[in-house]
Amino acid sequence: MAMTRIEKEFMSLEDVAELMGVNYQLIYKLVRSGELPAARLGKVYRIQRRDLESFLEKTKTDAARLVCAACGTAYRSRGSVRQHCVECGAPLCDDCWTRRKVRRCAEHEASAAAARDEETKRR
Repeated sequence: MAMTRIEKEFMSLEDVAELMGVNYQLIYKLVRSGELPAARLGKVYRIQRRDLESFLEKTKTDAARLVCAACGTAYRSRGSVRQHCVECGAPLCDDCWTRRKVRRCAEHEASAAAARDEETKRR
């Protein structure tokens, strides 16, 4: 059976899965999480070709940025680094965000701590 390249402007989740050579459920999960933009028409999702291309480019550049800005731990999965510093948007890992309750990168946390110390000294 010959593989045909899908050249539609708007593709179904099945079309995208076939084009990318992945399982339909993976594409569905990416759409439901908001990582891959899609329009919902009734009960059917459609992905615009340019949104798919943008998503793929973003995943290439994000691969180099999977280091938590709070603890410095490197991650392979973007799912482990889903949160961001409230000051600058630097990536924070789920461990820092959930267990340690860290909301800032190391640089901004140090600045915030210095400001708290200064305020304490004034009192």
